[in-house]
Amino acid sequence: MKKKLGVQFRKSRKTTHAFERLKYCKHCESYTVLEHGECDVCGRKNSFLSLRQLSHILSRRHFQKQLLILGLLICLAILSADTLWQLAAASVGGVVSLLLYALLQKKYSIYEKTNHFMKLISKEHGKIKSGLTRNLVEVNEDVEAERFKDAYEKIREVGCLFHSDAVKVCKIMLLNRFVLRKDMELELETLIPSTYDRDFIEYLGEVLKVQPWLLKKSVIDYVIRYKGNIFLEENGTRVIGQVAGAALRMKSYVVMYQDFISESLEYIPRERLLRLAKLLKANPDENWGSLREAASSLIETRYSFDPDFKGVL
Repeated sequence: MKKKLGVQFRKSRKTTHAFERLKYCKHCESYTVLEHGECDVCGRKNSFLSLRQLSHILSRRHFQKQLLILGLLICLAILSADTLWQLAAASVGGVVSLLLYALLQKKYSIYEKTNHFMKLISKEHGKIKSGLTRNLVEVNEDVEAERFKDAYEKIREVGCLFHSDAVKVCKIMLLNRFVLRKDMELELETLIPSTYDRDFIEYLGEVLKVQPWLLKKSVIDYVIRYKGNIFLEENGTRVIGQVAGAALRMKSYVVMYQDFISESLEYIPRERLLRLAKLLKANPDENWGSLREAASSLIETRYSFDPDFKGVL
């Protein structure tokens, strides 16, 4: 059994959108999501722009280009005037055109900026993917050098934009090397692999010990789908009991997953079974199917002399 490391993770940046984590080097035009003081491609310091900043610069250049073209057309119209009337008309028309353009730009600038931003992401997709791949190579180098904490903090950032199974599995394997604590920024639902993964089940059992509130419907569905595989694991029954026990935190989950909870009752820890008994008693009109009967039977068999269970069901 590998020795687990006690670590303190660096706080992850909070962003509204995942793309806000991307940084663009204005010198070599490369992308990264890692917190480096200098570009890992060209080595320049303080050369990064956010994607929003880059889009704003490109939008401003586009506006300046359109304004220049409009100004040249106005100048051409003025220079082409043969009479004083034509000169006045060209000048007034030019001023009106500039004012109209400025008003339209002000009114629709938010839509134009959004359009430019979406075009930028589409155009730069290849460079962004190349940058993330380069970041993953750096993660692999950290793993090989046994810098597991650094590797996890880096792949955590990459994983916000790369959602492949390979990234998820790497994050899980790294997390399984650490002592998990209640105060850590942990994740669960975002790590669900597309197929059965025993490392994920190991992590699931550990994370539910410290942060049971991370259990969501998608995780329960995954456990139900691969319940047969989980039972074959060394601590499979314990994990099944932890999942069923954590599901009792929400009445809606108890109603939705009655069959799973009923089948897992014998693996549920005592304090969670007591929670279930109190929930069943507090909601006598709910259609609990066979869950109430199964819980009563288990309590009668295993906890008949336990004072905490007296009169609960």
